[in-house]
Amino acid sequence: MLELSAIDYVAPGIIGVSLFVLLIAAYVVGFRLKKWKLKRNPSKTNDELGSISSTLLGLLALILAFTFSMANSRFDTRRELATQEANAIGTTLLRMGFFPDSVQAPMKSSLKYYLDERIAFFEAGSDVGKILYHLKNSDSTGKAIWNQATEFAKSDPNLVKTSEIVPALNDMIDVTTSRKAAGEANIPPSIQWFLIILCISSTVLLGYERKDNFDWIIVIGFSLMLSMTVFSIFDLDRPRSGFVTLDEANSKIIELRGEFD
Repeated sequence: MLELSAIDYVAPGIIGVSLFVLLIAAYVVGFRLKKWKLKRNPSKTNDELGSISSTLLGLLALILAFTFSMANSRFDTRRELATQEANAIGTTLLRMGFFPDSVQAPMKSSLKYYLDERIAFFEAGSDVGKILYHLKNSDSTGKAIWNQATEFAKSDPNLVKTSEIVPALNDMIDVTTSRKAAGEANIPPSIQWFLIILCISSTVLLGYERKDNFDWIIVIGFSLMLSMTVFSIFDLDRPRSGFVTLDEANSKIIELRGEFD
C-alpha cells in the first residue's frame, strides 16, 4: 500500500511558488521587526547576530546539499530499475521461444497483458487509485505466467526449457517489488518540512539584520533562487508529478510492445 504524507500530495510547482511568496514575506517581516525594535530601543545593536546568521545559512546550505543528494540518488535508482525491468521482460519473451506453440501462445498472451498493465502503471501519474489498480493486475498476471511455466515443467521431463525461463521470470517479478519500494522511497516528510522552515527562518533573520531600506531586486532575486533550488529538489524526488520524469527509462519498456506484433 502506498503511504504518503500530506506534503507528498502537494505538487512541486505549488511548493516552489508558495515558498517564493513566503520568503519575500519572511524578509519583510524580519525587516519590519528590526525597525520596530529600534524605535523602542534605538541604542540596541545586533552585532551578535552576525555569527548566528552565518551558522544558520551554513546549516541551510548543508541541508540543501543533503536533500539534493538524497533526491538524486533515488532518481538514479528508479531509472536503473526501469532499465532492469525492460531487460527482464525482454529476456522472458525471448526465452518463451523454447516452449512448444501450445504453451508458448497462452504465455505470450499473458505476458502481453502483463506488459500493458506495467505500462499503465507507469502512465498513471500521481493517481494513487490507478497506480494501485494496475499494480495489483500486473502482480496477479505475473503469478499466472509463473504458474503456466511450472505446470509445463511438471509435464515435461526436459528441464532445460524450464531452467532457461525460470530465472528470467523470477527477475521480472522481483524487479516490480524493487521498483515499488524505490517509488515510495521519497525524502522523509520531517526533512522536507525542516528544509522549508529553515528557509523561512533564515530569510527572517536576513531581513532582521538589514540596517537600511532594502533593495526589492535583491530580495526577489534571493527568494527566487532559493525557492527554485527547493523546487528542483522536490521535483527530482517526485518523478511522477514533476518536470523531471522517468519517461526516457520507461520508453524502453514501451518499446517492447512492438515485439508482440
